[in-house]
Amino acid sequence: MLEAMAALLLIGALSAVAIPGMVRWLAYWELRAAAERLTADLRECQSRAEAEGVFYELRFWRTRPDYMVYRGVEHVRTVDNKSGIAYATGILPLPDTHLRFNPRGTGIQGGTIWLCNRFGDRMGARIYPDSGVVIFLGP
Repeated sequence: MLEAMAALLLIGALSAVAIPGMVRWLAYWELRAAAERLTADLRECQSRAEAEGVFYELRFWRTRPDYMVYRGVEHVRTVDNKSGIAYATGILPLPDTHLRFNPRGTGIQGGTIWLCNRFGDRMGARIYPDSGVVIFLGP
């Protein structure tokens, strides 16, 4: 009986150390996946704008973790980020931000969109306005 209690105590101590690390690790990879998806969506909008000869745009809101993709004025899809992923405070220049690509595939305005998780990790994407180059901003 004493050995079983010692084994349970050891398992409990190991769990107390391992579980917080696993939670943080999971939150990090969810953030990375969201930032990579954002970068991929920006690059896709850029290439489609150029290939189809129409405006493409991603719309962001400070108060919502999702964003919407538009082809001209037509709503294409909404991308929902997992709970715990939010836009970093103070990085969006306006209450509502739209990153838009013109039919030549260049960005109309540049900008950086940062995503963060509940542990303060930040990753995101940046568009350079003159060239339309989109880069992933990771650790």
